[in-house]
Amino acid sequence: MLQLSRRMKIFGVVASTLALFSLAGCGTDTKQSGADGVTWTAELDGKDYTFTMKEAPKRAVSMSQATAEMMLALGLEDRMVGTAFKEEPIYEPLQNAYDKVPVLAEKWPSYETFMAAKPDFTTGWADSFTKRAIPAAQLVSQDVNIFIPASMTKRDATLDTLFDDMLMFGKIFHIEERAQQWVNDEKAKLQPVMDEAKGKEVKRVFIFDSEDEQPFTVFKGYTTNVLDLVGIHNVMADTDVDRTWAKASWESVVDANPDYIIICDYGNSFRNTDDFDAKVERLKSNPALANVSAVVNNRFIRVKLSEITPGVRTVDALTRIRAEMDAM
Repeated sequence: MLQLSRRMKIFGVVASTLALFSLAGCGTDTKQSGADGVTWTAELDGKDYTFTMKEAPKRAVSMSQATAEMMLALGLEDRMVGTAFKEEPIYEPLQNAYDKVPVLAEKWPSYETFMAAKPDFTTGWADSFTKRAIPAAQLVSQDVNIFIPASMTKRDATLDTLFDDMLMFGKIFHIEERAQQWVNDEKAKLQPVMDEAKGKEVKRVFIFDSEDEQPFTVFKGYTTNVLDLVGIHNVMADTDVDRTWAKASWESVVDANPDYIIICDYGNSFRNTDDFDAKVERLKSNPALANVSAVVNNRFIRVKLSEITPGVRTVDALTRIRAEMDAM
């Protein structure tokens, strides 16, 4: 069973954030950009805010690993004065850039530590700006601009939502061409994978995160939508559960009879497979799953959570996951 602290990262940062915004609507809406700067609105901690930045941020802080990697992928490490809440190993292509950014805290920094960095801009999951971390109102009162990527708030988010977020970072930081080039490169990498998948059978998968008597898994949203792009269908999307991440029943997994199981691995490095191996054994030893196709054929795919949630790893992950499935 996952340690409580690890499970809280999923429930507290991903699931609760998406559940909140599925009721409240999109967390961030770009209103305009141009000579007058960039303006956007955001619903944060139950209140609506409007932010306008005429100049590009000079002292940015990321309150999540996902948004840190988004900025680093755009070469913004020289504009960052802090990062926080590192949940797993940094994406290897970004490690050198990450090492140049001060780490303010293992999880969320205190208000005092955050403000000591003298930030003019911050970003992260919506939970980063509530009483669980630092309430948005405190930061707004100190003229700190807050941007929450829509891919982290919309329950129907797609890969295009993520691309729009990256373009928005480009507008905010006045690096539109660089952001557009990143999006173009990612699309170019993914297109042949999508084209090849169209000529092959759809891979039916179940996504296993953790277990507390019943499995915690994905139903709707970003993860399901991006997998569909390369011919990988999440069998739990066919149920009547209108949630993103939530508990399922083992009976529903058996009924769906997936051909593959994607396992979220919480090992402390890319090379350490202890958590993945333990979960595989747990699934194999579950008598209810004895006749499930994925278990019978030993078809288990290891992923990091950040590979299947909003972030810059998505395209590389989709390419790898599809290739591994085709090779099985």
